[in-house]
Amino acid sequence: MTINLNYKNLFHYLVDAAICQKDDLEYLTIDLSSKASNWVIELPRNLGKLFVKQTPHYSGLYKDIRIWKEWHIYNFLQSDKSLDYVSSLTPELLYFDESNLILIYKFPFDYISLKKYYKNQESLPNFLAELVGTTLAKLHSETINSQQCHTFVSEVSESQLHYQLPYPDYLSDYLVSRIEPESLKKTQAVCWRFLGIFQKSEAVREVVTELVLNHRHCCLTHNNIQFHKIFIPQNWENCVSEIQHSDKSIIKLSDWEAYSWGDPACDLGKAILGYFLLWIDSMIVHPAIEIKKSIQLATIPLEVVRPSIVAMTKAYINTYPKVLEDYPEFIKRVIQFAGLGLIYQLLTEFQLQPQIALNHQNLYFFIAAQLLCKPEKFLSI
Repeated sequence: MTINLNYKNLFHYLVDAAICQKDDLEYLTIDLSSKASNWVIELPRNLGKLFVKQTPHYSGLYKDIRIWKEWHIYNFLQSDKSLDYVSSLTPELLYFDESNLILIYKFPFDYISLKKYYKNQESLPNFLAELVGTTLAKLHSETINSQQCHTFVSEVSESQLHYQLPYPDYLSDYLVSRIEPESLKKTQAVCWRFLGIFQKSEAVREVVTELVLNHRHCCLTHNNIQFHKIFIPQNWENCVSEIQHSDKSIIKLSDWEAYSWGDPACDLGKAILGYFLLWIDSMIVHPAIEIKKSIQLATIPLEVVRPSIVAMTKAYINTYPKVLEDYPEFIKRVIQFAGLGLIYQLLTEFQLQPQIALNHQNLYFFIAAQLLCKPEKFLSI
């Protein structure tokens, strides 16, 4: 890599790449949610939001093709006219610098992430949950019989189709394999206690191993659905009639680098995990507070987020009812994938914010275990 983007050279790179003019520089604003190697930039005159991504320099330790993969999926979807709806989910591709692994794309200026939307709202409109459920159902049902799409994903992923989940291999190795001392060098020492807790729970390990090793390969999946990757118009209420009559998606999904020919239950499970996290993140967590007490003290009770989980799941099934014929255990798997996502969320937190993860580990594991091992408690949806 000859260029390593940072806050000092980012704007000048955009000018050199002819994405922006020099006169625009003083009007560009970097979104506060941006992080190193992944920037969101507000363009002047309501021209849109730029997303600038670069493979982190530390990825040089191993072959990281995620941004290259993301560039390829955008190109493929925009060239295949039989996948118009799926293509409408993707951002507008502007630029790809293959030598420096830099990808730039754009969303409309009035779009915000679902995470940011919920942060500023006191209520959780069922319509939005239904919209996400419908969108994912159309993504999966439109691609399930697409031979061209399957061929494309197979060629890009080469031999990686056997491993479909959107997490680094070494993290999954911790969950499905016997931990060897050498492998522990790849993660923070503070994470080891949690891995010990996980390894001792035979029931959880059994379900996780089943999910990781035996998930389905049915259709194109985004494979890393999270609220900060789902974008909606700020004034979505004014677009309801357009949504109901359009053959394009009003929702946009960012960060497709983990896409796969995968399990539709994984996408929906990750989506409903977003609502579980609204509940979990509202809890008061402290080593001196018992887990059940933390749950009781949640400022957003489970009863508040449950209607959205139900609405999203029902909308998905109403849009794609055949999924229950082809995949009878679909709803059970959705809930279990939400639990698996919570465990990976904690493992990722250990990599980035180990002290926060230490506080979260017992609570996260308790709730993840319920979702993984007792999904029937949530099957009333």
